Amino acid sequence: MREDNIRFEARRPEDFPDWRFDYLDIGYEEATRSFWMEYKATAPHYFPLEMFVEIVAVRRSLLRLIESDKEGCWPVRYFVIASRRPGVFGLGGDLAAFAAAVRGRHTETLREHAEICVDIMHGLATGFGLPIVTLSAVHGQCLGGAFEGALVTDFLIAEENARLGLPEIAFNTFPGMGAVSLLGRRLPGALAQRIVSGGEIYTGREMYDLGVVHALAPPGKIRDAARQWMAPDEALWRRRRGLAEARRIQYGVSRDELSDGVNAWVECVLGLSEHDLRHLDRLVAAQKRLRAQVPEDVSPALRASC
Repeated sequence: MREDNIRFEARRPEDFPDWRFDYLDIGYEEATRSFWMEYKATAPHYFPLEMFVEIVAVRRSLLRLIESDKEGCWPVRYFVIASRRPGVFGLGGDLAAFAAAVRGRHTETLREHAEICVDIMHGLATGFGLPIVTLSAVHGQCLGGAFEGALVTDFLIAEENARLGLPEIAFNTFPGMGAVSLLGRRLPGALAQRIVSGGEIYTGREMYDLGVVHALAPPGKIRDAARQWMAPDEALWRRRRGLAEARRIQYGVSRDELSDGVNAWVECVLGLSEHDLRHLDRLVAAQKRLRAQVPEDVSPALRASC
């Protein structure tokens, strides 16, 4: 996991918001006191392990920032997850790495992915233990693990024509990074199970009608809609902050629950047949066709991952 590499370490509070990452763009908007973590346009459409490590580094950086706030002037109210990738919020996990790990019986590789996903999901589920509200701003395709990551935030805004779903059933597995728990807390049990096990893709409008998405944006207007949703309003902010905290207390997902889910996922993935893996290979090819075109001046590590 190369955690000795400086890019995976917490950034210095004094450099905020000018923190630099290979896969993530970091921004801060003072009007809404919002911290934006966006997947770069040049990043892979899926989530390689190193991108997960950078997300952990973002959390560590925020914790250091608040620890350094001696005046009590914490500048962040909203933590926003978005994507700069055209037409794609995220296509889920690194399927090529998963297929290679299964064929090579590299159980530890799968467990490494699973453990860091648990760390990220639990951090988001608890708002990193910070006085913030987390928000996903979704456009385009948001599938598999990317949808699970959006579900774990306090609120989810999506463009009306965004495409959200959990297609893992296509290769005889299931979404193991929290979707079962998260949808089960938002929806009636039978409906949650239908979404988890049916493999259907839903529009943002359909997910809003079901109650999974909290607010809609017109096509191409997700950032404007997110900014408007976060418009400065002290009473609104306090209500949302209180609601988010109350939901975490009442419906929160524990680390143990997430760990149990990913352990079940690892066992399921290790049992995939060669027929399943060949179908997975076709999905990998589709991921690669959709990958971002990476300029020559980006880091070799990022270029290689694409």
